[in-house]
Amino acid sequence: MVLDAVFGIIDPLRTDVVNAVQVCQKAGIMVRMVTGDNIDTARAIAKEAGILSPDGISMEGQDFRKLTPAQLDKILPSLQVLARSSPEDKHILVQRLNGGLMPKTEEEWCEAHPGMDFKSQKDLLLPGYYEEWAKFRNGVGEVVGVTGDGTNDGPALKAADVGLSMGISGTDVAKNASDIIIMDDNFSSIVKAVRWGRSVFDNIRKFLQFQLTVNVVALTITFLSAVAGYKPPLNAVMMLWVNLIMDTMGALALGTEPPTDQLLDRQPYRRDSGLISKPMWRNILVQASYQLGLLTFLLMNGPHMFGCKDGSTHHFTIIFNAFVFCQIFNEFNAREIGDVFDPFRNLSQSPMFLFIIFFTIVAQWIIVEFGGDFTQTHSLTFEEWKITAMLGSMSIPFGYIMRLIPVEEDPESFAGVEWKEKQTLKKKSQNSILGPLMIPILVAGFYKVYELNI
Repeated sequence: MVLDAVFGIIDPLRTDVVNAVQVCQKAGIMVRMVTGDNIDTARAIAKEAGILSPDGISMEGQDFRKLTPAQLDKILPSLQVLARSSPEDKHILVQRLNGGLMPKTEEEWCEAHPGMDFKSQKDLLLPGYYEEWAKFRNGVGEVVGVTGDGTNDGPALKAADVGLSMGISGTDVAKNASDIIIMDDNFSSIVKAVRWGRSVFDNIRKFLQFQLTVNVVALTITFLSAVAGYKPPLNAVMMLWVNLIMDTMGALALGTEPPTDQLLDRQPYRRDSGLISKPMWRNILVQASYQLGLLTFLLMNGPHMFGCKDGSTHHFTIIFNAFVFCQIFNEFNAREIGDVFDPFRNLSQSPMFLFIIFFTIVAQWIIVEFGGDFTQTHSLTFEEWKITAMLGSMSIPFGYIMRLIPVEEDPESFAGVEWKEKQTLKKKSQNSILGPLMIPILVAGFYKVYELNI
């Protein structure tokens, strides 16, 4: 017998997998490999994909199942490869990470471990029990995403916060148990899902930042006018229009912003982090302070500046117009919720935002000029339109100044890799070149107001 040849067969990684794993890791997402292959094959593939680092831990399922909950918690931050694993191992790993479906009572624990004694073995058998798990993690688990294509992956997909099944090779059981179906079976599609998820989260925060500013200003100016002896400068129809700008159109403008690659340059948020961050509170308070100062100034000095009767419809229309233009320009500020000042970035990719701004301006002109007795507004001259629009546009220079106030996000609100100062510096370096021009523009605006008030 003569040996003619030896053939080696390999199923190579897809070309986009390595890059996708790197992007996930850069975004603070820890990628783990749980497979039924032997340990040597799993390590080789994990190293090629960039999943297994030099200091990472790889182990087999039989060793994994022998660990106690406390021992597993110690190695979880470094556990990157789990080979020769069973579907139950994957399920236990997910449970221990996010706390989902953890036994909360003695009855639930005994149901998961038939024939075992709860009191003597509750701290020895995986996945543990909820009280012990919550004590170690302060009741907050990780946000876990799981990919799977087989019927046996169903329990892990169900226990995960986000289950992702394969559209081509996945079974019906896996698809039904998952939250997202990856139609092309590509790992890189997960990166797109992460980017869109973060975009939706940020868009909600942008809208909240904008909405709270409008609420604070509208309620406070109504209160201050009542204290000063004026009737409310914003009547019911005006307030309805402001609410329309704030709720419906504000949500459409800011909620439809497309995702950007910069969203993957930060760490993921913890599941218990607040929707409103410290920089957002700073932005809200600075913008609300400027708008309140402006409207109070117009309430007290508007008749002298514009030659109208104090407390007249003409007077209140000027206040109303300035207030609406403040919101229009503050929508540009609200497109960023951190320290980055670039209100006009990628506007061409946000057609809905541009349409809402255009529609708001046109509708405001119709309400003011043709509303009459119904809206209780007075027609304004071109000069009055120009001045009130200019006063509203000062919200943008204030958007630059407020971001110079050093307020950082709480590092504890981020999950994954520790918050790094270099990322903060990177964010600040992304400011638009328009930034330095904002201060002279602001000074020119205040000088114009001073001239009008003389």
